[in-house]
Amino acid sequence: MKTYLLTLLCFTAGSLVNAEDKSINKNEDMNTYKKTVTLWYEAFTKKDPALLDQILHDDWVDIPGAPGTPLGPAGIKPLLAQLTSTFPDLKLTIEDILQDGNKVVVRARMAGTQKQPFMSFPSKNRKIDIQVVDIHEFKDGRIIRTWHTEDWMTGLRQLGVFE
Repeated sequence: MKTYLLTLLCFTAGSLVNAEDKSINKNEDMNTYKKTVTLWYEAFTKKDPALLDQILHDDWVDIPGAPGTPLGPAGIKPLLAQLTSTFPDLKLTIEDILQDGNKVVVRARMAGTQKQPFMSFPSKNRKIDIQVVDIHEFKDGRIIRTWHTEDWMTGLRQLGVFE
């Protein structure tokens, strides 16, 4: 009986140690994923497409993707170039960042001053400040999918499109 109890005690203690190790790894993943996601927003603010190469998986998918854009990381770089030339002072600011498993959810603000035509609308030199919500999914330590929603209706109003 003593041998049985001792064996059971050792097994339970080993299980607790393994559970603790998994928790530590999960916390490390959470911190790593959150740090990686911040580079997405820095890439736009710093106008640095090389940051995207560091964080995006080769099979990255943009949902919804802009019509006619290539799949993978190459598809986002023209958009980054367009947004940062249209809004040279473009700044993305993270307001909230949450993680559940391999997905990171970000609520951010996108602000800038329109200096060139945007979506065929001429520049009136107006500022835009809209909310952005993104969900980034990770695979193998990189972002494999990004679902995004921007408040473009508010942005177009701010740019004077409906006047």
